[in-house]
Amino acid sequence: MTVAQQNTASLTIGLNNSQNINQSLWQPVLIGTAFFQRLWWHSKSYGIVFKIMFLTLMSLVFLSIHWSYRKLLIFPALQNELDLESHQ
Repeated sequence: MTVAQQNTASLTIGLNNSQNINQSLWQPVLIGTAFFQRLWWHSKSYGIVFKIMFLTLMSLVFLSIHWSYRKLLIFPALQNELDLESHQ
């Protein structure tokens, strides 16, 4: 009976030691998983706001390029025709 209790006690100690080793080995993985879950949650919650901001920024970039090319590429003949039409 004493032998059985000692074996059980040694098995329990052995399992506790292996669990402590496993926890210390898996600790970086658990921290990384928690970090990515938190990042995923924040990206879903703020995703719409960032998408709207990105679309607004891209539209402003497009408009600035369009206006700058329009100012650079206006032909003088077209301006004269517009002036003639406005005076009539």
